Amino acid sequence: MIDLLIRGASVVDGSGAAPFSADVGIVGDRIVVVGRADATPAREKFDATGLLLTPGLIDPHSHSDWSILGNRDALSTVHQGVTTEVVGNCGVTYAPIAAGDEETARRALAAFGYEGEVGWRSFAELLDVVHGGGTAQNLAWFVGHTGLRRAAERTEGDLVRAMERHLHEALEAGALGFSSGLEYGAGRAAETPELEALARVAGRYGAMYASHIRNRDAALGEAVDEFFRVVHAGDLRAQLSHLNVRHGTGAADGAWAEAVTRLERERRSGVDVLADMTPYPDGIGLAAGLLPEWLLAEGEAVAAEALRDPRVRARVRADSDRYWRFVHRGQWERVRLAVSPATPEWEGMIFPEIAAANGTDEWDAYFDVMAAAGGDLGAVQFMGALFEPDHVAEAVSHDRFLLGVDGFTSRRDGVLGARTPHPLFFHGSQHFLSHHALRAGTLTLEHAVHKMTGAVAQHFGLRDRGRVAEGAFADLVLWDQQLLRDTETFVLPERYATAARHVWVNGTPVVSHGTRTLHRPGTRLERTDVR
Repeated sequence: MIDLLIRGASVVDGSGAAPFSADVGIVGDRIVVVGRADATPAREKFDATGLLLTPGLIDPHSHSDWSILGNRDALSTVHQGVTTEVVGNCGVTYAPIAAGDEETARRALAAFGYEGEVGWRSFAELLDVVHGGGTAQNLAWFVGHTGLRRAAERTEGDLVRAMERHLHEALEAGALGFSSGLEYGAGRAAETPELEALARVAGRYGAMYASHIRNRDAALGEAVDEFFRVVHAGDLRAQLSHLNVRHGTGAADGAWAEAVTRLERERRSGVDVLADMTPYPDGIGLAAGLLPEWLLAEGEAVAAEALRDPRVRARVRADSDRYWRFVHRGQWERVRLAVSPATPEWEGMIFPEIAAANGTDEWDAYFDVMAAAGGDLGAVQFMGALFEPDHVAEAVSHDRFLLGVDGFTSRRDGVLGARTPHPLFFHGSQHFLSHHALRAGTLTLEHAVHKMTGAVAQHFGLRDRGRVAEGAFADLVLWDQQLLRDTETFVLPERYATAARHVWVNGTPVVSHGTRTLHRPGTRLERTDVR
């Protein structure tokens, strides 16, 4: 007997095919029927006439590992129909951790609502802590290069050998592969041979490489070249994270198109590589990315204290042409302070507003924020006006781009709810469907769903996910199509998204009639070799 029979839905199955009408039956955590099942006995029958049924959305580029310990119910994301997130991106994971770094990690995670201690060391131990307490959504994990490097720096012996050992342990624990963030932090100090050495370890496991590449403006071509050098070193499957160009930062005309042409050429040669794009012209960033390496050489606490010295501030102003390069050009109105545990009164304000409140100019306001952060300097985050809308639309519609939010699951209460958030966290996934597919016509609904479900599952090796198909896991969403079309996703909602009326994760309801249930049926999705 079927546990649940969803009757008469309009199905967009995740393959890219046109919608069709069908009944969908679930037994346990699997889909067992897709077709006509009017006479099939079922413990529960649900009339889905007039509703749209899709696979649960899969975010291919998420940072919800930062906030999941403070938001296990994943409130902002499951209400958007997100049932799986690929996390550990941009090189930043809070494992492995070397002895002595526990308090730094604890304070960083506390900024995202975590109230516990950091008692783990290895990547496997972190996974046990996260999944031992339950999650609403499924999570598939990369281990971050920054985590690998910081842990290795605390041990004696060869740095790269120590990183290889930590990577080996993470891959044994089921990590998809490793990610890097090469515009900031430890990633900025990494040379290409170091990344190639890690790629060779990953290659022995059939693992993946995802990278926030070293440059997305004047040197985009060189950064893409480096990305593929690393990919080829390990013969890896790969994800080129948020392949986009920040406007007004010196990228040559046609640089983005040339990067995409290179990606296509690599695919034709046999490399299993895709890119992803974010939903909005706005995006998050790490505030420390503006700081020069010489300032950060002795650690974040030392750097923060040095920023109290006017002479150091003057030197940093002159040496700031990196990362969000439009700041170097004086365009501080494009930067909003998003996360700042030491100066929460300024969160949500753009820097001209902070400067006016502080009685300084924007640079000194920034230095004051970073100096106040002390050893938590790396936790300070920006929200920036980064991309032109036409550029976003072009990438969103491109066949080789998956659709990722590049945010983290949030909530309306507690530490996460206390700061002024951006629609990205409460509408980001739905924005692809509501705005790009149904209103702007950037791409068709079935194409958008495919790029957020079946295509993601196939590329990342998430077996039996991302499709409304017999034998697949029952990660499903029933949408009110009118609400989906009409929801204004450019503004911060007064409550959680409502168009996803019913959401199932592994056959268990996590949203019912638009309301979050108490269930946490999510699981850890481990690496599979799809070659």
